[in-house]
Amino acid sequence: MNRSGTTRTRRNKLLLPLLAGTLAWSAAGCNDAPAAAPPERTKLKVAYFNQEAFDSEYGDYFTAKFPELEVEVVATDDTMARGKNPQKEMDKLLDEQKPDLIITRSGEYQQLAAAGKLYELDSLIKRDKFDIENMHPDVIEYLRTKGGGKLYGLAPRFSTSVLYYNKGLFDEYKAPYPKDGMTWDELFELAGRFRGAKNGKDPIYGLHQPFMNSRFGMVRSVGRNVGLRETDDEGRTVMIDTEAWQKVFSQMTEAWKNGDMPMIDGKDNQGGRDKEDVVSTDLFSQGRAAMTISGPSQIRRLQESSSKIDWQIVQPPSLDGSSSWQQDVYLHPIFAIGAGSGQADKAWKIVRYFNSAEAAKIETKTSISPLMLTRSGFVNTVDGRSMEPFYQVKYDDTLGSGIEMKPNTPARFYWEFDKKADEQLEWIMTGKSTVRQALQQLQKEGQQVLDEAWLAEPPESETGEGSAK
Repeated sequence: MNRSGTTRTRRNKLLLPLLAGTLAWSAAGCNDAPAAAPPERTKLKVAYFNQEAFDSEYGDYFTAKFPELEVEVVATDDTMARGKNPQKEMDKLLDEQKPDLIITRSGEYQQLAAAGKLYELDSLIKRDKFDIENMHPDVIEYLRTKGGGKLYGLAPRFSTSVLYYNKGLFDEYKAPYPKDGMTWDELFELAGRFRGAKNGKDPIYGLHQPFMNSRFGMVRSVGRNVGLRETDDEGRTVMIDTEAWQKVFSQMTEAWKNGDMPMIDGKDNQGGRDKEDVVSTDLFSQGRAAMTISGPSQIRRLQESSSKIDWQIVQPPSLDGSSSWQQDVYLHPIFAIGAGSGQADKAWKIVRYFNSAEAAKIETKTSISPLMLTRSGFVNTVDGRSMEPFYQVKYDDTLGSGIEMKPNTPARFYWEFDKKADEQLEWIMTGKSTVRQALQQLQKEGQQVLDEAWLAEPPESETGEGSAK
């Protein structure tokens, strides 16, 4: 669910007049009729991050479109507190509070559906002839796949990643433009075409991925894009000492050594940064990186940037160059009905509205950020550029999501494992270890970390809670 509680002040100022105008139009011609008594308000429980986040994101919608409903927000933020098992805490909260509407996201939707916490929507869609045929088929397929073949929620917008490139830099250095259907090998080769490039005293990099907190965070990102994971499906065995991971480690460390990518300071894993602060700085938007892989939010950063970059987008690279799949399909919000709700029809009315053409139209007029809307016919271009590459990427469930962890793997494992991995990357970068030696050591140390994590936090299935596989 929305961890950030992002505010939308400007959007909300525009939203109420639009919705109020719609309601006023529908009431035209009724001014002479006797004033009807306001309907008795019905209380509806909505599970969401917290009250403040709900008011910011959805308060105006409910005021204008659902005045008959009195919303009671069931705050879910405490279920994510450090040291807690989020899935176990969420299941407990939903069982106790029985919310009518649940506003969730990709990482939680599958777990909630598998745990029986969501109401199946297929029957309601069929009953009301609700149009899902004109919603992005890959988003619907994603929701069905994560729901075990059934629809338990609908998402009005989605996000995937594409490859952005600076057309001006490619022209300047006479490099061929990126294209759909590239492999990761081809991407790294293309990034190498900018080796040694500079803008004055500042280096220009072939590829930059900002907002990575550690070196291994970047390595993991590439690895997961080609279907790799640190552990097996049961989350019991570390699987890092493989030829596939060896190739990713080799590609990344060579790119750092050659200057094809800026290197994150790996001396500590507590927010350490190099002199260019590449952890947080978006070098692509500054014109100092030829390529980056990012989602729609990159467009907003480019729009806010003072530099005038002629940017273009293509499909992201893939393992085999098919570019027909990707693991970073992200849906937020996903509107679902609580399985324990006694007011499924009222909750369905809200789910239906937020996924309607009417709501999509309002989104395009009020959002201050570029959106990829699930409902077809909206947001085809941004700044004169086609957004089609976002819509061409398909989800492959065999890869899982790059932002998802194995549901049964103790969360503490990832924190400790990342520190161990960063230590081994430092040994590789300083020439004190080969990639193969580093992965052998990381396999050994990582397994020890995983075993200790399991001892500290037994699996859900062993405590009788059930798993969310």
